[in-house]
Amino acid sequence: MATNTKPDLKEELEKGLSEASDDSPAKGPKITISLGEDIEFISEVKPDEKPSTGKTIVAYTAYKEEKEEPFSITLNDLMATLDQSIADLLPKGLKNKSINFKNVMVIYRKEQNTSKGEWLFVLDLDIATKIKLKSLPVVGDLISDEVGKEELVPSLRLVVASKAFSIKEIRVLNDKIPNKPDDEEEKLIPPMPVPKEKGAEASEAKLSVRKGFSLSGQLGLPDAAKILSLSISPQQAEEEQEELAPGGEEEEDNVTNSNLAVWFDIDKTFGPFSLKQIGFQYEEEDDEAEIAIVIDAVLKIAGLTLSCDDLGVGISLDDLTPSFKISGIGIEYKNPTIEISGALLRADKEKNGIKYTEYLGLARLKFDLAGKSFGVSAIGAYAYYDGKPSLFLYAVLDVTIIVDPSFIITGFALGFGYNRYLKVPSIDKLLDFPLVAQAVEPTDSKFSDDSELITKKLSEMDKYMPISIGSGFVAIGLKFTCFQMLDCFALLTVAFGEDFEINLLGIAKMKIPTPAKDSKNTSCILNMTMLLRARFSLSEGVISIEGQLASDCYILSPDCRLTGGFAVCLWVSGPHAGDFVITLGGYHPLFKKPAHYPTVPRLGFHWKVGDCLSLKGEKYFALCAHAIMAGGRLEANFKLGKLWANFVAEAHFLISWKPYYYEILVQVRIQAGYGILGPVSLGVQLHIWGPEFAGTATFRIIFVKVTVEFGDQSSRLPEPIDWESFQSSFLPPAKSTAQDSSTAADVCSVVLNQGVTKQLSPATTKEVAFVVNPKELELVVNSAIPSKQASYGDNQPLPVSNANTDFGVRSMGIKKDQLESSYNIKITRNTTEGDESESVTVDYDQFQFIPITQDVPTALWGDAKVKLTKVKGKDSERILLPEANDQQFVKNTLSGFRIVPQIKEDVCSTNIIDVNELRHDTTAINDVYAWQKTTAFSGVSTDNQARTTAINNNIVSTNTQNKRNNLLQSLGFNLADDVKLTDSVANSFVIAPQVKA
Repeated sequence: MATNTKPDLKEELEKGLSEASDDSPAKGPKITISLGEDIEFISEVKPDEKPSTGKTIVAYTAYKEEKEEPFSITLNDLMATLDQSIADLLPKGLKNKSINFKNVMVIYRKEQNTSKGEWLFVLDLDIATKIKLKSLPVVGDLISDEVGKEELVPSLRLVVASKAFSIKEIRVLNDKIPNKPDDEEEKLIPPMPVPKEKGAEASEAKLSVRKGFSLSGQLGLPDAAKILSLSISPQQAEEEQEELAPGGEEEEDNVTNSNLAVWFDIDKTFGPFSLKQIGFQYEEEDDEAEIAIVIDAVLKIAGLTLSCDDLGVGISLDDLTPSFKISGIGIEYKNPTIEISGALLRADKEKNGIKYTEYLGLARLKFDLAGKSFGVSAIGAYAYYDGKPSLFLYAVLDVTIIVDPSFIITGFALGFGYNRYLKVPSIDKLLDFPLVAQAVEPTDSKFSDDSELITKKLSEMDKYMPISIGSGFVAIGLKFTCFQMLDCFALLTVAFGEDFEINLLGIAKMKIPTPAKDSKNTSCILNMTMLLRARFSLSEGVISIEGQLASDCYILSPDCRLTGGFAVCLWVSGPHAGDFVITLGGYHPLFKKPAHYPTVPRLGFHWKVGDCLSLKGEKYFALCAHAIMAGGRLEANFKLGKLWANFVAEAHFLISWKPYYYEILVQVRIQAGYGILGPVSLGVQLHIWGPEFAGTATFRIIFVKVTVEFGDQSSRLPEPIDWESFQSSFLPPAKSTAQDSSTAADVCSVVLNQGVTKQLSPATTKEVAFVVNPKELELVVNSAIPSKQASYGDNQPLPVSNANTDFGVRSMGIKKDQLESSYNIKITRNTTEGDESESVTVDYDQFQFIPITQDVPTALWGDAKVKLTKVKGKDSERILLPEANDQQFVKNTLSGFRIVPQIKEDVCSTNIIDVNELRHDTTAINDVYAWQKTTAFSGVSTDNQARTTAINNNIVSTNTQNKRNNLLQSLGFNLADDVKLTDSVANSFVIAPQVKA
């Protein structure tokens, strides 16, 4: 038949179908497609068993062995000749890529009286090198020749389908593939893999090939034959939810499918080599596509166990060249005298657009030496990132040193990080912190028990010790026991770079009674694990101490769980400067904790006493900038069949001061019921406030509610305090001196922050004097009272930037529009004319005034909320109570200024100088200088003793002393304290110097 060279493959296939007979097989046309190079297809047409149903045309290329080179095809161009919609499903990593194939086959079927056909395109990949187990890294040389000689994947092909095909439909299409001329039992082109035996109708209806692009292959391991099938068109895989059939001999639950990966459970042992799973993956990175065959295997030889993570081969679809790889390895060796276990993980990562490879490792060693048992464990990581090495190492030594029977050292820990930053987690996650977990875990734990757990543990190190160029950390720890009852571990860490942070971490464990070392009976009446963390962060400006019970704490019974914690935090700089919190057990139930406050669990217990009764109790206390909170709750629940009852008693306190005020809510409630009957409830609620004692009592009896009032109900709101009380309570105390005995508050301060070169103490005054460098001089002036405006000298206003002026004096009942506060600065210079001296104000433009703002407590400086009410028949102004969630701070108020010298720009310019003026010419100038006669130097004596005597006499002479004292006083020295010179100084010379006669 004629050869067609049109590039529309679909059109040529349909033409071949239309020209063929409807009732017998026939040769089809030769089809040539020109896509860079000519691809010639041989075709055959086969009708269905019932000719009226439809016909199938199979077009295939010549064998590879008949060609010198494989086919190189651009997939999206080839697929476009069949169906553009299918070509659009091509993964990004395969678009516009030329890939080598050794065989190409298309099966096109079309039913009678339809305009659309269905087709299956099969392209056998031309893999450059055979993939064998003996070629695998690390374990390849240890695998026997019998197993290692087998090809891991004898064939690998790319399958493109116009629709999703079931197993039954694939069997039908396979039957259409022509047989070899010399072997009627073997197909000319390898068929699509399907289970050898036909299954039930439901099994045959399962999907074998998805619509779009798929990878298909066959495992070549003995006794572990598996058919691989993986869809690589993600968008199409998401649309089709039906699960792919595994296509192998085993049951479906041995296969785990995902969009771009499939895992097969093998569980076969070949001598010392145990194969657990094989994974078939398609990966894309930077538009580069790769097929990966990953093996989960273990090798056991004598006492050595070797496990591998992500061991396998990657096949780049650019050149189809396999590359062998391994992501991790675990090792364990054990004999009567020594135990070794370890794991190493290799991970390819990316940070800030920079790719790098990181190696992470764990190791443990346990051995006996001189009758003593020693254990060493270590973790570490190394990476070369952005042209710089980054690493950390942390090791724990287990050794017993008896300092005293009551204090025994059981181990040491030491670590460091270079170009790594240490992130210490919150206290509730302290036991998961690698530097702590490595020290408190037993040294006899095995790595090979769960390789996935070890891989996860290693990969999490990057979360706590990430790469940070220019950063570093050091860590030192101590393990010890106290009184053979308390097992402790303390770790000090210092991190620098991104932030300067110091952490002191502590773990303390105690069991009562203490179980014997080799005893199997671990029951006890008290099990406690206390977590501690003390922290200082320079960037956050926080100093904090936290403590918390771990989740395994109980008393009397493991069913009686204990909870609780405490925290003390002080913010000395940063956005929360001036804030503080002290809490034991958390906060008021209605208090919305600010984000920077620590989370603290309630002090309490939860005890399930049998199947019928449970008890729960908790309490708390907190002190913050605007209130004190305290409270507790006790709860009991009983349930027996349909009968139930519960009891609740709780109390909550909210206390503020200056003005002093308290509010207490106490309630008790009992409820019971039986099935649908109930609940029957009895309760009382007591609401008390003060300091003028008053409140209400509410009683509930089933459906009846009665409220009783007591005390003066109108006195619920506190009175404002006066200025004297406010000043003595909240402002710095006065500094009384001999010259000034004033009791006014010392609210302003001046600090010489920078530029000091020397401090002097002149004898004529008790004031301290400083010598400063004017280029570095910086004064900081501050006020305990926030200001709304500022000025310099008499009337020069100062900039207050964006300082907040919406504040009052809440405890005094002064609203924001009633308060005026101003800050005045005056800098003077002492001048002397004759015998008189005076102070002169320095000009404003000599300095820069930079505003300083800070947050101040709302309880002190918030806008007052007042209410006019009648108390005992008289009008009285009272302060409204702060809510539990009131804003705690007035943000960004003006507290002072940074004062630095004004840097003036030089507005003048140099004149132009003629180049001739700069030439190096010598000009003779007459009478510039004249010689004079001088007397030659004449010494006192050549005798050493005579020179010493002359020096002694000169130092103590009245004329010399007067001249020396005048000079020293002019320089600001104190003659009594700073300079002591007597005639004995000459005796210090070994040989006295020559002096003028």
